[in-house]
Amino acid sequence: MMNKPLVFTIFGSTGDLTYRKLLPALYQLETRHLLPESLKIRCIGRKNLTSQTYLESALSWLQKGSRFPFEQEVYDRFSKHITYIEMSITELNDYSQLNEKNKDIDHLYYFAVAPEFFEIIANHLKDSGNLEYGSHGVILEKPFGVDENHARYLNERLSIIFGEDKIYRIDHYLGKEMIQNILTIRFANRLFEGIWNKDYIQEIQITASETIGIENRGAYYEQAGAIQDMVQNHLLQLLSYVLMDKPHDFSPRSIQSKQVDVLKGIKTKHLILGQYDKTGDLLAYREEAKVDHSSQTETYVALELEVEDERFKGVPIFLRTGKRLNQKATYISVIFKPVEGALFEHLAPQQEMLIIKIAPDEGVYFRFNAKKPGLAQQVTPVMMDFCQSCIYENRINTPEAYERLLNDAFNKDKTLFTNWNMVDLTWSFASTLNQFRKDHNVKLELYPSDGSGPKQADDLLEEKGSSWIPADITDEAYT
Repeated sequence: MMNKPLVFTIFGSTGDLTYRKLLPALYQLETRHLLPESLKIRCIGRKNLTSQTYLESALSWLQKGSRFPFEQEVYDRFSKHITYIEMSITELNDYSQLNEKNKDIDHLYYFAVAPEFFEIIANHLKDSGNLEYGSHGVILEKPFGVDENHARYLNERLSIIFGEDKIYRIDHYLGKEMIQNILTIRFANRLFEGIWNKDYIQEIQITASETIGIENRGAYYEQAGAIQDMVQNHLLQLLSYVLMDKPHDFSPRSIQSKQVDVLKGIKTKHLILGQYDKTGDLLAYREEAKVDHSSQTETYVALELEVEDERFKGVPIFLRTGKRLNQKATYISVIFKPVEGALFEHLAPQQEMLIIKIAPDEGVYFRFNAKKPGLAQQVTPVMMDFCQSCIYENRINTPEAYERLLNDAFNKDKTLFTNWNMVDLTWSFASTLNQFRKDHNVKLELYPSDGSGPKQADDLLEEKGSSWIPADITDEAYT
């Protein structure tokens, strides 16, 4: 728990991220009485607003963004924490109004702005004297930098100003309930811990598909693409949790060191890139606002990877992510090798499969074989489907990712935040993908909106006698 008064300052407080995610998360913490009365939330923006008018502009987002029913009493308590400050983040003189000369106050700054402003804000906080009193930490929103070299330069500058132990690099995927559950499923069950290797696992698939397009992020997506937006951040995080060795404990240092070991040993075997095309009333990517009409930016990525780790050597690992697909779902599929020997060959048992469902549903699906009821010796697949979000939705009401991550940062818990080694390795991997694209002349494949993605991604698995596991396979449990 916080043992000092905390001032939480949000740079970029009139942006989409703050309205959609940060303020609702803070409001939900207040609903659960997890915001101390002494907490001050300073919202920084260039708009000419008072604290009251700022809250009025945020009210509708709080009402529709909260997982709890909106309560006026909670809102009244929450609003007392908020102070809106009009200032320009590029003007050094404006920072004087933030200075609180009290050594007994903790300060936490959230940079909800583009990465090109990170250094400017940090330098101005330092040069204005804001970092001379009390303790100071910073939360950085992805992307961390605009490319590999910029990321390393930023890290050096911010580490000098704040110190590595005070930097919280946020990836909201790590705040999702089932991401944290991966380690529990793997290491708290002897059934899975003992067979989590190349002797039993045939292949691993990770899917993160979205039904929406880029919405109003054309300028950002032109610079980032799906490789930087999804693969570099979210998918590599998921992969590291799936492949990592057992940590010594659940401390940030122990877990992150095992994640780093994974990322050091992955190599790309195949790369498929796609871009959504016009379908019916749905715009093509190249028709979106602030997108070049001849853009070669990818909105879909499929990868086949291999790992050097002896436990998984030879196990194909497939990743895919894309926008404007026919399903919104993030899940991990672990397909086990078929039963060896002649005992059941004539009965055609299905392969065992474990699916960890991350979003929008949360849960675990496990398929195995059993005897079909009746006189004949027949094998039938049996499905066990634990839908965590279904069972616990009303009983526990699972915290949103930002709610959990903000609360952890307030309490100086860095377990679910990314350290610099992880960021550096993911940037390096993104660079190798872009180089792979050039070296192998990977063409950009157009795919219809509301479909499953480029046909080439299906062909990649079919050539290996496999296929992508669909999100709705878990519906078998209810048929």
